[in-house]
Amino acid sequence: MQTLIQRTIARAGRGSQPGTTGRMRQLATVRWMLATEDGRFVSIDDRAAVSLIHEPGQAAVYDGRDNEDLKRRFMEALLKVPLTVVILDGCDGPALDSPSANHA
Repeated sequence: MQTLIQRTIARAGRGSQPGTTGRMRQLATVRWMLATEDGRFVSIDDRAAVSLIHEPGQAAVYDGRDNEDLKRRFMEALLKVPLTVVILDGCDGPALDSPSANHA
């Protein structure tokens, strides 16, 4: 079963061939970030130090070209806290993608 972010990415890539510039442009329109259940967001500073912050405007933002499951699991291991994918655009509005759905 696909998660919300996987369905959003698949929808964005429809109608283009894999590996093409057109597909990459379409996937780049799906933007997402990682957040905790208590409202903190993953941030990466200019020295590649990862931390949790309360200001969403300073959080690390990824796009549909990134592997959301791999990034989420990596950041969870670094920060030792469960994370959720938050879709910023490329869908009908901001949406949470439950971490438990990623393990189903």
